[in-house]
Amino acid sequence: MQKEIINQVKKTILENHLVKEGDSLVLGLSGGPDSVSLLHVLNALKDELKFSLKAFHVNHMIRGEEADSDEVFAKSECEKLGIPFESIAIDVPRIAKENGESLEECGRKERQKALLSYAKENN
Repeated sequence: MQKEIINQVKKTILENHLVKEGDSLVLGLSGGPDSVSLLHVLNALKDELKFSLKAFHVNHMIRGEEADSDEVFAKSECEKLGIPFESIAIDVPRIAKENGESLEECGRKERQKALLSYAKENN
């Protein structure tokens, strides 16, 4: 199954010209099953497709110790794989309150803003 998934992702990347040799990819790594799976798949493909991979995690400061555990787990997965890892903490509850936004909307916007900023600075 794992090999099938890796091959399907590779096929999709190649058919759609999503990554070219020498690219540097930044993965938004939440620590959840989807992003951790993608981390492992991209790690399996990076040498063959000749791209580099970095991971970036945003701690939204919403779920306390649970969010901190996600960050520790994400960092640990990257260390095991030798993938550069960076994280940032953003006080989403404060920003959401100041802007009159929901936590979900604010968290999404702040995460996208932080990820884009990190990608621009590190590519």
